[in-house]
Amino acid sequence: MTTFPQDLRYAVRRLARAPGFTGVAVLTLALGIGANTAMFSVIRSVLLAPLPYAAPERVATLWNRWKGWDKTWLSEPEVMDYRRQVKSFEEFAAYTDGAANLTGGTRPERVALGTVTANTFAALGVAPMLGRVFTAAEDLPGHDDVVVLGYGLWQRRFAGDPRILGQVIQLNGRSRVVLGVMPPGFHLPTDYATTQPTELWLPLALNPDSLSSRGSHYLYGVGRLRRGATLEGANAELKLVADQWRRDGLLPATSDQRTFAVAVTDDVFGKVRPALLVLLGAVAFLLLIACANVANLLLVRSDARQREIAVRSALGAGRRRIAAQLLVESVALAVLGAVVGAVLAVVGVKLLVAFDPTSIPRVSEVRVDGVVLAGTALLALATGVLFGAVPAVQASRPDLVSGLREGGRGLSMSRARQRVRRLLVVAEVAAAVVLVIGAGLMMRSFRELRRIDVGFSAERALSLRVSLPRATYADDAAIASFYEELMRRVRELPGVKAAGAVRLLPFTGEMGDWSISMEGKPFSPGENPHADWQVVMPGYFETVGMRLRRGRLLTESDRADAPLVAVINETMAKRYWPGEDALGKRFRLGTGDQPWATIVGIVADVRQNVISEEPHAQMYHALPQFPLATGGGGAPRAMTIVLRTAGDPMGLLAPVRGVLRSMDPDLPVSEVRTVRDVLDGAVSQPRFTMLLLAIFGGVALLLAAVGVYGIISYGVTRRGHEIGIRMALGAPRRSVLGMVVGEGAALALVGVALGAGAAVFLTRLLASLLYGVAAVDPRTFLAVPALLVLVAIAASWFPARRAARVDPTITLRGD
Repeated sequence: MTTFPQDLRYAVRRLARAPGFTGVAVLTLALGIGANTAMFSVIRSVLLAPLPYAAPERVATLWNRWKGWDKTWLSEPEVMDYRRQVKSFEEFAAYTDGAANLTGGTRPERVALGTVTANTFAALGVAPMLGRVFTAAEDLPGHDDVVVLGYGLWQRRFAGDPRILGQVIQLNGRSRVVLGVMPPGFHLPTDYATTQPTELWLPLALNPDSLSSRGSHYLYGVGRLRRGATLEGANAELKLVADQWRRDGLLPATSDQRTFAVAVTDDVFGKVRPALLVLLGAVAFLLLIACANVANLLLVRSDARQREIAVRSALGAGRRRIAAQLLVESVALAVLGAVVGAVLAVVGVKLLVAFDPTSIPRVSEVRVDGVVLAGTALLALATGVLFGAVPAVQASRPDLVSGLREGGRGLSMSRARQRVRRLLVVAEVAAAVVLVIGAGLMMRSFRELRRIDVGFSAERALSLRVSLPRATYADDAAIASFYEELMRRVRELPGVKAAGAVRLLPFTGEMGDWSISMEGKPFSPGENPHADWQVVMPGYFETVGMRLRRGRLLTESDRADAPLVAVINETMAKRYWPGEDALGKRFRLGTGDQPWATIVGIVADVRQNVISEEPHAQMYHALPQFPLATGGGGAPRAMTIVLRTAGDPMGLLAPVRGVLRSMDPDLPVSEVRTVRDVLDGAVSQPRFTMLLLAIFGGVALLLAAVGVYGIISYGVTRRGHEIGIRMALGAPRRSVLGMVVGEGAALALVGVALGAGAAVFLTRLLASLLYGVAAVDPRTFLAVPALLVLVAIAASWFPARRAARVDPTITLRGD
């Protein structure tokens, strides 16, 4: 330890005298360390940081599952039964999400809201920062004129005024008294899967009159386990309750419906965790490649220092002393690489947040903080020892005879050192093969996703969300009249080619389904024919470019007083009228006495919820007729307006806002984006994973090429005398060229074989992230090794040309 300051000063001087070597080594390490630092920042902020709940390990979310739906909502009767009968939970809460028009002040605003049972905050274990949350008395119909604000909304809209408690605000035209403000960072579990988390909360006020309807599933469930209770025990109780429902006739005996509980962390991060862990593994491979590259550089450099090390050994320096000195130099290099890598990581994280992969929860919270930098420092030390150990041990065993001999040829390469260098190059080529194959699989998968026919056109289309408050638009006729007038006015705007409206634009939310009955087609017990329900304004199909297969589309003549009609998609037609023409057939919503709807058109399938999910059966009703189809249910108040334009879609935003302002100045506009942005958002997670893997694979490919070039170039330099003699004895230049290139190709082939073998097993970890591509895809497994061999040959070509130009006369004259 007493010699460390001396060793460090000496190391700094040595590195300063070789700026080329130092620069290459530091940059190589910076790429590996920087990538690891950035990914650790993401992992720490997204996966490792606890959710903002008390004892989050005791919080679970609850979902229903049945045929065709792996994960869907609960109904009010189910929530009430679980509260009474499932003893594993000390709190069982439910909530739903939505949005509200916040008026008053300078401008109206559309705000995401959560409608929650009073015990939701207790189930999550979060107390308000100011004031209080709801009581059981306020969780009843008629007593729910209260609201709790989110911290961000309180700061943005009310300037963080602590006197907000007790004040009245206007939501959807109704007065609400502010009870409290939640702490910063509080989110409901489902908020992490959306770009617009809830910013205020209303009481859910479960309606006792609705408890007879078990088919109305719209609630998210969340529970807090009792101390000592387990998820396994809770799931066993949930199963017993469902079994009892079947015995009591509340569920059909053949129903496969069941409710299950899952840890809230698994629910929030379950989909993104595999992708992030794959990326973490990728950067670990990248760091190993960087270490192998720098280790090779150090071995080359130690050969050039054989005389220096031999002199030090002859003067009495022991192997341990020499190895310690060389390790200090390695650690100094690693520290410099870590400093530059930390800068690259900060820049990379900022680019990542700006890139905004919306499907990654908490990505906006990713930071390179003190904990991450401390981890980077430890990584630098470990890296320095990792890539410095082999060169230090090799160099600490000098050949004193050849090392002290005068003349360059005496400093020949030992077979042991040459073998180590070759092994390092083989290792980095193998690691590069694994990384590039992974990147290739993700790129092919992303291309397959992009090739999916989503069933609509995203070009030059603008979408925006409008919601009508009940206080101003009291009945279905007023809702239909507003949207009809809005459609008429926006179609008259210059630059608008077509306009329509839809309840839920594809890829902007979970559609949900409705049970249906077909005329003349009785179903046996246990069958549950259903279809996703969609409500549109005439013109929507034409605006988004949906293809009509047969019949007609919905038109303005399909009004409330006209015969009830519907348009269905091809999947619904094939599923429920196989081998028949569905046009003219009739169906109705539910199993009651709702009126029959006549099918007047069949359109091509549209991917609605998830782009990689096969289309569901889907039915479309005109908004004016929808209350008739449901037997009295209300028309949707919130609709997405879609406009197809002749130019830039965003250029129409101001004119559309002007139209809305002239019709109702208190109506805010929300979710403004082009349909292209919506479609891009549907593939944001696979695009994010693909892009980073492609970058890491490209860097690995470059480092592998540098490694091959380095060892071949160094070999040519050290074997210049031998090559000159070969050529003097008649070896043609072509033979020398082939010999050198063959050496590089041989190294690459060994590395490629090892890497491809490892990839066969490792790429199976990617299986859940791939679409339309097998984890062991033959095309990728053939193309990537061929690419690596070509890169190695190209890297070997330049030193081979230099070797072929050796002048044997000069070589022999040197003897």
